[in-house]
Amino acid sequence: MKHLLFLALVVILSGCATQMRETPSGPPEYQQGYAAGCNSGNVAAGHPYYRFTKDVTQYASDQMYKQGWDDGFQVCKGKYESVQRMMQR
Repeated sequence: MKHLLFLALVVILSGCATQMRETPSGPPEYQQGYAAGCNSGNVAAGHPYYRFTKDVTQYASDQMYKQGWDDGFQVCKGKYESVQRMMQR
């Protein structure tokens, strides 16, 4: 049982570290949107250590920020949901 808990902890921490190191290429507005969307995606998936972040004004007026936010939300939400599924097994 201890080995399983250790393995789960390693998977979770490596997933968090990977997300933090991944910086998408593109304009600064896209990168800013991606980071905010990623935080929000983690929240939507149930991660307890992130905050929902979205600049609503910029999302409505800046296509690059909007695309980055949408991409970051989907990617990070999916990654955290995947980690949760693995831990439930």
